Amino acid sequence: MIACCSRTAGRFAIRALFSALALLLAACNLQGRAPDASRARATRTPTGPPAIQIASPKGGDEFVIGEEILVSVLASDSIGVNRVQLFVDNQIVRTVSSESLQGDLALQAILNYRPQRRDLGAISLRAVAYRGAVVSEPDEITVVVRESPAQVRSTPAQSGNVPFIPDDGVCRALVNVGLNFRQGPSTRYQVITVLASGTLAPITGRNSEHSWQRLSVGGQVGWVSGDYTTEYGDCGGIAVVAG
Repeated sequence: MIACCSRTAGRFAIRALFSALALLLAACNLQGRAPDASRARATRTPTGPPAIQIASPKGGDEFVIGEEILVSVLASDSIGVNRVQLFVDNQIVRTVSSESLQGDLALQAILNYRPQRRDLGAISLRAVAYRGAVVSEPDEITVVVRESPAQVRSTPAQSGNVPFIPDDGVCRALVNVGLNFRQGPSTRYQVITVLASGTLAPITGRNSEHSWQRLSVGGQVGWVSGDYTTEYGDCGGIAVVAG
């Protein structure tokens, strides 16, 4: 009788041991899968093509031959907008890229176009955004180009992030897209701050390749890549300076 009870107790102990081992293995398996699940959740997946909206000018606004049209756009994407383009009557006239290789979830940019005599009358301004080769649905407006200021019946309202550009000959840079403002003329230098699109600042120097511009912004001096700016004024005399 005692031997029988001992054998029964032994079987129960073995079963309990196997149950404990099974629970331990299951816990290890769950722990092994957890990092993969976490990585999957952290990976951004596209939820559709990018989107873009023309913030200014407004449809029906009037401009004059030779007067710069500054088109402010806001593009967005679940992965990142790499670049935006402006078309005038189905012709590409301006491309602005993100400074980030990965693109921006929200990209605010200013694209510029100077109408010529061939543009007299109504012209279409169409903006599109890209995530790599994936293109957004376009946003499009129609504006009017006049021959002289006396013919303009509706002066466009000044948009919040589109600056007034003085015609005084001073060499200035218009920042087309959010841009790193650095301590020197290279991506190796530390970022002082990020300049918003629409920032207009005097150019006080260049590097020897003329690929970087030294700007004075709010009392601070720093450098930006000229690939993401538009120059205005008389910039022929800007000196080459050391970073």
